[in-house]
Amino acid sequence: MTERLLIVVVVGMAALTIYALWRLWQYRRLHTLRARTAPVHLPSDINSGRPTVLYFTTGECAQCRLQQAPILMQLQSKIDVAVHKLDAIEQATLAGVYGIMTVPTTVVLDASLRPVAINHGVAPLAKLQGQLTAASEQ
Repeated sequence: MTERLLIVVVVGMAALTIYALWRLWQYRRLHTLRARTAPVHLPSDINSGRPTVLYFTTGECAQCRLQQAPILMQLQSKIDVAVHKLDAIEQATLAGVYGIMTVPTTVVLDASLRPVAINHGVAPLAKLQGQLTAASEQ
């Protein structure tokens, strides 16, 4: 019995360590991206001057259509923010710049088009609002 408990504890600690390392990698990547100017791969219709959300999706993504898209529509009705829907496959170079490996992914940009946050998976409305508030304060 104690051997099984020990195995569970070791596996749990390994999982927590992997998760912590992944979060650290994400933090460092975001910090590195913030130090750069806006990527040259941004579509021409994306303008600086106000906070922006880049919404990466694909045609087959059900979560994108059924969950993330309605959240972004609610966000636009509450806050003056530009939301740009981008196909992650068609915009593979830009997706690579932001390290996007799953959809939906939202990238919150400040008025200078520097990333403030990258959300892998469905991002709740409150989280996006908080990130945009932080972006407009910078």
